Amino acid sequence: MENLMGFDISNYVTVAERVAEFYARYPEGSIQFEFMGVMDGDPMKMWGVARAYRTADDPLPGVGTASEFIVGKSPYTNGSELQNLETACWGRACASLNIGTSKGLSSKEEVIGSRERQAPGPAKPKPVEVQAIEPPSLDEDGRIQHEEADPWAVGYIEPPLDIPSCLHGPMHRRSGIGKKTGKPYAGYFCNDEPQCDPRFDRS
Repeated sequence: MENLMGFDISNYVTVAERVAEFYARYPEGSIQFEFMGVMDGDPMKMWGVARAYRTADDPLPGVGTASEFIVGKSPYTNGSELQNLETACWGRACASLNIGTSKGLSSKEEVIGSRERQAPGPAKPKPVEVQAIEPPSLDEDGRIQHEEADPWAVGYIEPPLDIPSCLHGPMHRRSGIGKKTGKPYAGYFCNDEPQCDPRFDRS
């Protein structure tokens, strides 16, 4: 069973089957296609007409019209739009002579094309929201000032890896001479109460 997007198309005949039946009935017949151009009121589509002559002097040939998108909407139609239009017109012209209509007027190709046009297109990408980043503020010595942050707050952003943090947020850089030891020191300190343990540079 042929299935297209949950739709059974096995009961529909192809245009090729209709054309074969036409020439089996009318060996001297001829199917002629005429391109009619862009459709009035719909610049996205083109249309054409086919006439199925049973004899060279057939006064009432079978006539079939069809339209197609100028630019195909699927990988199966894109690049062969005019050929698809001509084929559709052939099928309709044969159908007008009651050829290949026992299972319906529409050909298998028409049903496939219709189902493809109804299929949803690819999902559109969601727009990305770009947020402006404010430049950091500097203290009197030209060092970056870090605002105290609550690590449990929504939207909290971890500070840079080179600046250690304590329970109160990013620590503050200090250096000087120890009053008790008289030796130089440098490291990161907590300015809040209760103060967290400092983190000295390793020598």
